[in-house]
Amino acid sequence: MYNFIKLALMIFSVFVFSSLNNKSDAVTAETVKECSTDTHLFTGSATACRFTPQLYKASVFEMGLCTTNPMSGTSLDRSTCTTVFTATDQTNGSLHDFALGDVELNGTSTRPVNGTYTFPYIILKNTFNIKAEFERDGTTYYVKSSGSACDSVSTTSPSQECTDTLTQFNQAGNCDGEYLGARFSGGILNGYLMRSSDLDKRDGASDDDGSGACSGVDRLVGVMELDNPVVITPSTISFKFTFNVTGYGAQMFTGSARPNNTPNGGGGSGPFSGFFTIIDAPQQ
Repeated sequence: MYNFIKLALMIFSVFVFSSLNNKSDAVTAETVKECSTDTHLFTGSATACRFTPQLYKASVFEMGLCTTNPMSGTSLDRSTCTTVFTATDQTNGSLHDFALGDVELNGTSTRPVNGTYTFPYIILKNTFNIKAEFERDGTTYYVKSSGSACDSVSTTSPSQECTDTLTQFNQAGNCDGEYLGARFSGGILNGYLMRSSDLDKRDGASDDDGSGACSGVDRLVGVMELDNPVVITPSTISFKFTFNVTGYGAQMFTGSARPNNTPNGGGGSGPFSGFFTIIDAPQQ
C-alpha cells in the first residue's frame, strides 16, 4: 500500500528570498502564484510570481520527525524527534542542485522510529544559489546579479548564477529571526534563523547586527505542524522525501508602481515544494 503525504516543504514553501534591499521579504506560499504567460506576468495584486529555475542549489544539514514542537523553547530540542537524515559534512551541509530532479543527499538516511509525528523539521544553510530565466509572450526575463547577489531582472541574455542570503524576516526594525503561524493546505509552517554553534534562535535587539539584520546567522530551521501526522508503523518499509522545484524555486518581483508586466523589483530564489512517500508492506 502506498501512502503519499504531499507537503509544501517546511520553510521553502513559506519564505520568499529577495536581495532587493539586502534583506528578505517573507510571504506565505498561497500569495505567490506562478508567473503567468497570459495577459499579465503577475496575477491580480500580487507583488511576486514564481517559476522553474535552471539551477537551484541548497544545502541540507538534517531532517527529522518529532512528536512535539522542537522549537517551543529558545533552541532546537530533539528530545522527542527521530532523525531521518544527517549530512556527512556538518560544516557545509549536503549541497545539491535540486533543479536536476530527484537527488541523493550526501549523508546518512535512517528509517524513522515507529510512531506518530506531527512536527517534521529541516535544517538548511541560509544561502541559496539560482540561475533562472522566464519567457512570456516572446520576451525572456533573465535574473541577474551584482557581484554574487541576486538583485535584478533584465531582458538581455544570459541569466547569471547568483546567491540569496537570508538574515532577516522583517524589512524594518531590529533582528526579526522568526516567521510563525503561516497557514498552508496541510498545516502550519514556522521558520527560524539560527546559528550553528548552538541552534539558538536569533531574534530581537540583542541579536541585531546594527543594520536590522540578525547577527551570527548561518542556519535556517523550518518546522511544520501537520493537520494529519506522519505515521510510521512496523509495516513501513520505505520512507523518502522528494524535493521539487518545478513551478517554484525562482521568483520575480514588481517595483513600487507594480505594473503587471514589469519585474522591476528584481528577482531571486523562491520556494520549492516536495512530498514524503511512505511505503507500507502489502497486507497479508
